[in-house]
Formats: sequence, C-alpha cells, structure tokens
Amino acid sequence: MQNQVDSWHKVANVREVPSPALLVYPERVEENIRRMLQIASGPTRLRPHVKTHKLSEIVRMQMAHGISKFKCATIAEVEMTASCGAQDVLLAYQPVGPNVDGLCNWQRHSLT
Repeated sequence: MQNQVDSWHKVANVREVPSPALLVYPERVEENIRRMLQIASGPTRLRPHVKTHKLSEIVRMQMAHGISKFKCATIAEVEMTASCGAQDVLLAYQPVGPNVDGLCNWQRHSLT
C-alpha cells in the first residue's frame, strides 16, 4: 500500500515539463470525486467549491459523476463553471462595486 501512495504523484517525463507547471493527475481527481460522492451518499448533497481547482476539466469530471451544483468565489469562476454547462452555480460572496455591473453584464449576455 505504501508504494502505491508514494508513486501516484511521480512524473515520468520530468525533464520535458516546463517549470512552473500545473500538474493534474486525472486518476487521482477521479478517485477523490468517488470518495466525495461516497462520503456524501451521492451527488445531490454536494456543492463543490470551484475555488479549490479553478479548472473546467474538473468541473466536467464532476458533472460526469452527476454533480450538478457548484459554488464559486469570483465572477470569473462563475463564467467558467457556466461555460461547462452547469445550471446551478452559487456565487458565495455578494458582488460589490464594479463587480455588480460585471455580473449583470455577464448575465445579460449569457441569456441571449
């Protein structure tokens, strides 16, 4: 078991990866999604926070597992999550100042 834990994050082609780089391990993400679903007893009780990864690929992976509700911290995260086809997106913080106009403009454009 220890070897399996130690080896999941190894990069085979480390000399070919530019630095700095974002490395995503899809198998590990899938396993984490499965664990999350098991702990919550299904997707309906989940609203993952997009702030933790900010990646459309992971939103799509979560959606493929039946997760349909998401929480975002920024308007950019809302836009990205909605562009993945998510229908239930909660903005966790009330926008103020110019962010109010930005959110209203985005909503008007996304509805047309």
